[in-house]
Amino acid sequence: MPFRDQLLTCETCGKKFVYRVEEQRLQQGMGVEIETPTKCPNCREPVDAAPGLRAGVVKWYRDDKHFGFITQSAGSDVFFHRSGVDGDINNYTEDTPVWYEVETTDRGLQAINIHLRE
Repeated sequence: MPFRDQLLTCETCGKKFVYRVEEQRLQQGMGVEIETPTKCPNCREPVDAAPGLRAGVVKWYRDDKHFGFITQSAGSDVFFHRSGVDGDINNYTEDTPVWYEVETTDRGLQAINIHLRE
């Protein structure tokens, strides 16, 4: 499927926003159905800490700080710490597809039980 940036109008606030090629490729890479969003990023429902595994992609990881971020299927990012990774952290490079769970901490949402998607 050829991807292209799309100029859309949010059904909630009426503002125009761009549904970027990067977001479309990310959804495809995560194996989820590519759906054109009807709301701008500011009006989309926040992802809560509902139970169960979720699909995501490692956005980046800083080995010197022992933390990084996973991009969720909804497009937002969730923090993760090295302690939440199952297995060798060297396998978790940028754009690595992963499964994870989310928990609420005193600093916000955090990914835990992170493991590679096969």
